[in-house]
Parts: sequence; C-alpha cells; structure tokens
Amino acid sequence: MRGAVIAMLLVGLADVAVASVRLADPAFLATIRDDEPTLPRGMTPFEQSIWRARDLSRAPLAPPGGTIDTPAEYERNAGLMIRWGQQNAILSAMAVAITTGEANFKLYVVVSAGLQASAQSTLTNAGANLSQVQFVIANSDSVWIRDYGPRFIDDNGRRAIVDHVYNRPRPNDDLVPGVFATLLGETKYDLPLSHGGGNFHLFEDGSAYMTSLIVNENPGATTQSVRDAYLAYQGLNLTVTDPMPVSFDSTQHIDMWMLPADGNRVIINEYPAIGGVYTTPRQVTEAVATQLINSGKTVLRIGGFSVGGVHYTYTNAVVLNSTVLTCQFNGYTTQNQNALSVFQQAFPTRAIVPIDCSNIIGLAGAIHCIVMHVPAVLLRYGFE
Repeated sequence: MRGAVIAMLLVGLADVAVASVRLADPAFLATIRDDEPTLPRGMTPFEQSIWRARDLSRAPLAPPGGTIDTPAEYERNAGLMIRWGQQNAILSAMAVAITTGEANFKLYVVVSAGLQASAQSTLTNAGANLSQVQFVIANSDSVWIRDYGPRFIDDNGRRAIVDHVYNRPRPNDDLVPGVFATLLGETKYDLPLSHGGGNFHLFEDGSAYMTSLIVNENPGATTQSVRDAYLAYQGLNLTVTDPMPVSFDSTQHIDMWMLPADGNRVIINEYPAIGGVYTTPRQVTEAVATQLINSGKTVLRIGGFSVGGVHYTYTNAVVLNSTVLTCQFNGYTTQNQNALSVFQQAFPTRAIVPIDCSNIIGLAGAIHCIVMHVPAVLLRYGFE
C-alpha cells in the first residue's frame, strides 16, 4: 500500500540517520505518463546516421593539481540527480523511497521549465518529501543521466566536477554538467575522452574498472593513455576489462554486471555455464571476479540472465547512505528473492528497497543508469 513502511533489514547501523523508508502506491504509479518518448540508452537510427568523431577540444583540459580523490558511490553522499520527462513512473517510485529514506539528503531533479509544475505535482501525489527536492531548470535530451552527468571528485578538500564528452550526439545532455558546475559553484575539469558514465565503477581504495569500450570509442587512445587520464583527473588506478558482446548487452557498460559495496565487498553477475549466448558473458565476469578476489575483495555472485534478447541484471542498483535501491522484475520471483538475499549480505547496515524495473530493463538499462551521485566532501560540508 502507498506509504507502507518497508522492513528496514538493518543490522548494527551506526552514524547514519535513518528516516522511515516508504513505498509509492503501485496503483498511482500506473497512472503516471511520460512527457516524451524515452530515447534509448544506445543511439537511435537517426543519431547513428549523424554520428561523427566527438569534439574533444574543450577548455580547460588541464587536470586538477594536488591531492585528488574520487569517492565511491557507497561512501557518504549529499544528494542524487535524476532527469524528469521520460520514465516518470519509475523516477517517482525512486523519489519517494529516496526522500523518505535518506535524512539530510537532496534529490536534484533536472527538468525543463514547462514541466516543473507537472513534475512537482506528480512527485507530491506519489508521496515524495518535496522539502528534499530541488528542481534544476535545464534543457536536456534523455533520462540516462548516469551516462552524461557530472562526475564529482574531492579536489584538495573541495568538491569539483570532472566532465567527459557524452558518447551520444545529444548536445543538451552534454551541457548538463556545466549547469551543475554553475549551480553548485564548483570547478569543472574537462576530461578529454568520449565516454558513457555507466561504464565506470570504483572502490574507496582508488581502484576503478571500465570495459574496453572506453578505448574503442576514442580513436587514437590506448589502454595506457586512458589509464593515465583517469589517474590525472580522478586519482584512480584504472583496470580495463573485456566487454560483453553487444548482442548480449548493447551498452557494454560495466554497471550492467558489477556493483562495488562497502566492507571491501563487490557483487558480480554470474551467468550459466551452458554455453551459447552465455559463453562470453561468463568468461568476462569469471575473469574479473577472479581478479577482484586476488586483489583482496570479497566477491558475491548474483544471477544474471537473458530472455528474449533482454539482459536482466540486478547489479544496476543505487547505493545511498541508508538505503539501497535494487531491481525487481515481474515473473521472476525466485531470482528476485535470491537477489535480495545477496544485497542483504553486501549491505548489511542499509535498508534494501525493491524497485520494479520490469518496464525499463528492455531499454538496456535500469535504475543506476538514470541517477548520478553527488558525494559529500569533508572540508566543504563538514562530514567526518
């Protein structure tokens, strides 16, 4: 029912203020309509026809100086970004859970001026706490803000933005990081690489992971030059892995099969050892799982599967201070229950909140793809 309090599933929680996580009413969510058709996470046929090498000449191209740190998603966050207009029902479900489950937290909603009133009304009626919502008026093209949104770093004790060139011909999306740099009064460093932000995960020890899509989409780049760029701009030790076949996962993004967790844990998808379409996905994930175990990580496995050409994955989740939003899919009760069990192991001190991703997963993405984390930084915000 709308407003039903979710069982917290918390053990030994400390230093995190927990609000009462609430769920939006599914009947109300079913009435919500999108304001525009959802652009695919990949390119439309028209976008493919106009695709050209991206303009990487933006200034300033110089990386930050001094001490740089990129917070992991499972570290403390000050907020989260979403983009309104496409996939409004799932955004509303997430907004209710976020604004009732996260204390001292801001949900930034990127929205066009003409849709703000409608967005505000919908979120209010869904049960979101609007006191924790800030609407950001900006033109944008798509819901996939993970792929084009700003990546935040700790730049010598102050939060700053590192911005890549979005690997899609969507110019309004590509300008959104600059909007936030102005809004938040933060320095923006332009990383000279074309990139989709979902192809990126990192741990608090400074290790990071991407698939070789990052090299393939940047003519003239090498694995080493990409590693050098992420060390210079984000202070990260980057590992480039093999990608999934595009026939299995069209994005080739690592957030479709990997999720770092606190306590030196990580969730990696596990695919059936039956050959066929699973041959390469299994080879890729088993190799990375072994590599992570050898680096000292505790690797938890969760089932990934493909049905009718759709890649179903639970690792495309959203980790917040007190809660973790996880995918659930209609018709897959056993898989859903197994996934919740793994998430409880990975995040034993946070509330695990299921979100129905049945309608979005066929677009080659889920809830991680439609948010961007806004981390808290020590000296600027006074967090310990």
